[in-house]
Amino acid sequence: MKKTLVVMGNGPSLKNVDLSIFDDCDTFGLNNAYRNYAKINWYPTYHGSFDYVAVDSHKQELNKLIESGKIQRHFYIRNISNNPRFTFINLLRFGCTKINSTPEDFSSFCDTGNSGTNACSVGICLGYKKIVLIGVDCNYVEIVDGAKFVSNGNLVMSKTPDNNPNYWFDDYQQEGDRYQIPRCQEFMIPTWERFAVVAETLGIEIINASPISVLKNYKKMSLEEAIK
Repeated sequence: MKKTLVVMGNGPSLKNVDLSIFDDCDTFGLNNAYRNYAKINWYPTYHGSFDYVAVDSHKQELNKLIESGKIQRHFYIRNISNNPRFTFINLLRFGCTKINSTPEDFSSFCDTGNSGTNACSVGICLGYKKIVLIGVDCNYVEIVDGAKFVSNGNLVMSKTPDNNPNYWFDDYQQEGDRYQIPRCQEFMIPTWERFAVVAETLGIEIINASPISVLKNYKKMSLEEAIK
């Protein structure tokens, strides 16, 4: 295990990053980012998904990724595999007051609100004391071109967009994908603000290296400075 964990949100600030910059760090990729790894011949140390809609929609592909052995460990909130590289995260309801801090907490893991904060929380449980955020921009277009509402209030992509302003590669969302509305202002940003307090309580250094991020509760610096 290396000293620094880079949690890779999927925002556009990650788009032009030379991923070789992370050679001396451990990295945590999220959700549909798996679609780009084979294309660019690069894989993170860890991959996770803390979104039930995403895990249920991509179960088959996530299992293939686990079995490929390209990634050291996987953390998902559905118990989808018996592979030793996989860890099931038994997610408790959002709003619980428990603080995740050790690997034992994976069996009763307090939902910290969004995929990025949950990835950070897993990193803390693994023992990382310094976490760098990149691609955590929190400036989503809530309903992108090609998205249509379905009966349960979620969205489905009726086509793969030519340009997706929310992500670091345009086909992150593809035709047929189901997803939840990000609710950035009313939910995602407040959960990041709440997590900043948790990190401070635990003595964890979290640095926001996303230059276009709207988050204000974390130390900001360039990616190059942050991973030194």
